[in-house]
Amino acid sequence: MCSSGRRLEETFSMEFEITIEGPARAVYKIHEKLKSFIRSSERTDYHDALGGKMARIVILEGDEELLDRRLVTISSQIADFCGDAAPKEDIRVRVRNLAYSEPYTGSGEFAEPFEPIPFLTVQPWKPGLAEPDDPQTIVLDCPHAFGTGKHPTTLLCLRFLAQMAGMETRGGGLQGLRVLDFGCGTGILALAAAKMGCARALGVEIDPDAAKAAKRNVTLNHLDGIVEIREGSWEAARGRFDLVLANVVAGVLFKVGAEIPAHLNPGGRAVVSGFGEKQDGEIRRLFEDSGLIVYEKASEGDWCALLLKDGRLHKNG
Repeated sequence: MCSSGRRLEETFSMEFEITIEGPARAVYKIHEKLKSFIRSSERTDYHDALGGKMARIVILEGDEELLDRRLVTISSQIADFCGDAAPKEDIRVRVRNLAYSEPYTGSGEFAEPFEPIPFLTVQPWKPGLAEPDDPQTIVLDCPHAFGTGKHPTTLLCLRFLAQMAGMETRGGGLQGLRVLDFGCGTGILALAAAKMGCARALGVEIDPDAAKAAKRNVTLNHLDGIVEIREGSWEAARGRFDLVLANVVAGVLFKVGAEIPAHLNPGGRAVVSGFGEKQDGEIRRLFEDSGLIVYEKASEGDWCALLLKDGRLHKNG
C-alpha cells in the first residue's frame, strides 16, 4: 500500500487512507468519475500483479464524516462503472486509519524479534523461520492486519493483560478464563492471552483479510486448540466471556462498545483502547452508562486504555 508521504502530528489525529485496487480498466473508470474529489496531492499507482494489469488508487481524507460520504460514492461508482471491465467482486476497497499505522511484516521496522512487554517476545514471521522454543514467544505474520505490538494502543492492552495474568510474579491470573478479542486484527491479544494461560480465546474480526491473517497466526503458534478466529462482529461472539479486549478505533467503540456488558460474565472485566486523551471523558461516560466501572486508566503518549469491571456484583451487594 502506498505511503501518504505525510507525517502524523504528535497530537492525536485522524487521517484515513482509502485504497481502491483491481483490474486496471475498471479502476481507471472509477478514477475518472472520482476526480472531482481527489485532490492533486493524492496519487494513483499502477502496477502489474499476478500476470495481469492491476491499478490502485490511494485517497487521503482527514474528515471522518466526509470519509463516509466518499465511501458511499466509491461504492456507487463500483456498481455503476465496472460493467464488462471486471466483476464487482474483483474490486477491493480498503480503509486504513493512519493514526494506527504500523510496520508490516518484512519491513525494516518489523524484521527482528522484540519485547513489547517483559516476558513476551514477538517474532516476525519470515520464510524458513525456525520454530521458537520459548513458550512466551508469539510468531506474527501481519501483512494485512493491525496489531504488531508496536502501536501504543496494543502496548497498553498487553500491559493490562500482563498485569491481570500476574506475569511479573509468574502468576496464573488468566487461568481458566474465557477471553474475547473483539476486532482482533492479527489476533495478537488473543494469542497473548493464550500464552499467559487463559483457557480459551476467541477473536472476531470484520475484515476478511485480517481474519484470514489472524487464523494463520493461530496456526503458526500451534494454538488452534485454544484460540479460535471468526469473521464478523458481535453476532460472531456468541456467549459470555470473563474478559473482553477491544482495541479498536474510537468510532467503533462509540458505535458498538455498549454491547460489551452483554458479552461479559457477572464480575467480568474488559480492556478497551484505540482512543486519545481528548476522547477519554466521552469513552468513560459511554461505558459507565452501560453499567461498567472504570477501574484503571493507562496512557502512552496521547493514547489511552481503560480497564473496566462489570458493575452487577457491586450493585447487588
